Parts: sequence; C-alpha cells; structure tokens
Amino acid sequence: MAQSASKSCDICMSGPGRNICELCDQWMCESCKTLHLRSKISRNHTFINGSHINTEDKLFCKEHDENIIFYCNDCDMPICKICVVKKHKKHDMSEINESTQKLQVEVKKFIDLRINCVKTDLDKIEQGTVKYQSDIHEAISAITEDGNQMKQWIDQKVQALITSLEEKGTANLNALQSKRTDFQNDLEKFQKCQTAFTESQKLVNVTELLAQLTHIKSELRIALEKQLPVMSTVKYYKKDVSEQEISILFGELSFRSESDKKLFRYQCDHCW
Repeated sequence: MAQSASKSCDICMSGPGRNICELCDQWMCESCKTLHLRSKISRNHTFINGSHINTEDKLFCKEHDENIIFYCNDCDMPICKICVVKKHKKHDMSEINESTQKLQVEVKKFIDLRINCVKTDLDKIEQGTVKYQSDIHEAISAITEDGNQMKQWIDQKVQALITSLEEKGTANLNALQSKRTDFQNDLEKFQKCQTAFTESQKLVNVTELLAQLTHIKSELRIALEKQLPVMSTVKYYKKDVSEQEISILFGELSFRSESDKKLFRYQCDHCW
C-alpha cells in the first residue's frame, strides 16, 4: 500500500526509516537494512534510498492492494506476494526487477532486429527500384532499335521497288520511243509518197506518169507494214497488312515479379 516517506523503521520501530525494501515493502533504518541483506532469505532484495521516496510510483496489485514484487513466467503477468500463495503456487516466477530487466533486453533486441529487417527490406526495395528503372531504359532502347531496324528495312524495300520500277520503266519507255520513231519515219515516207502521187496526177505524159507511179510503189515497198508493239503496263498491288501482323514482327514485353519472395518482410526468422 502507498505510504509516506517520513516514518520510523518497520523492524525495530525506533530508527528512522530511510530505506524501503522493494520486495518486502517495509521501511528500514540503516542497521535493519544491513541485517536484512545479511539474511539468506533476503540477501538479494533491493532497496530504494533517499529522503524523498515516493511509493505512489510503485506497482500495486489491483486485487490485493499489495506491492507487485514477482513476475509469474507461466502466466506472463506481474503478481504480489498474496497472488503467489492463492493463484500461482508451484508456478515458475522471478523477482519483478529481474523480469523487467530481462524483458528490457528482449524488447530492445526485438526492436533492433525489426529495425534491421526493415532497413534490409528498404535497401532491397531501393536496389530493386534502380534495377527496374534500368530494365525499363534497356527495354526502351531494344524496342527503339527494333523499330529503327524495321524502318530501315522498309525504307530499303521501298527504295528497291522504286529503283526496279524506274529501271524497267525507263527500258520499256525507251523501247516504246524507238517504235514510235520507226512509225513516225514510216508516216513521213508515206506522206511524201502521198504528195508525190498527188503531183503525178498532173502529168499528161503517160510515160512520165508510169515512171513516177513505179517509183512511188517501190518506196512504199521499202516501208513495210510494222507490227504494233505490245503495250507495257505496270501496277502496284498493295497488301492489306493489319496492325496485329506488324505487332508480330516485334518482340514481347514481360513483366515479372518475385511473388514467392516477401519484399516487405516485417517478420524475421529471429523475431518473436
């Protein structure tokens, strides 16, 4: 129970009680404290010293209104000396300060371990982020390279088709021009024969007329009738290529995650 800091020794009842045993919850003078610590039963007890001891800071059992002096390890709870007798017989227990110190060590160890785990995970996230960004840049470069290569092939194919068309077109046009020249020459000859024939109709002398007609006839025989050349044609048959067919020419993107590994690992093998 809470007590005042200014009182006499609870053992000898005469000396000033300047020390309080935390386990026994008794005020003792210096002499009784010395004797108390020499006793085999209480040699490990701890004291609070000072002229301004505030027992309100001490833990009390809510059920028995007694100081909490033990910790039941089996029940995982702090207990008073009455609890020991009534509810916790034969339980594994330890002194409250000892249990507190042990718990402090465990809690600190757990906190440090958890912090290290999270820091490790954060490092992995950072490394994974950098790697993922690098993968994105590499994929963009590969896609761009593929696209440029296909553009180059397309440009080469377009130029090859145009070159072939121009070469064959020029050859065919030259052949047609040559035939046209031949027919143009024949036309001129025939037009001259026509003019000569018209002029011969003015001749009165039969002998002269016969000679002129014979000459015109021989000229006509020289310009034999020519066969009309086969007219060339050209046409480009466009293929209907779908966007899907073009997509097939490219590679594929693969998005993978290590789902079997916990990236956010908040529970370690060594944690509670």
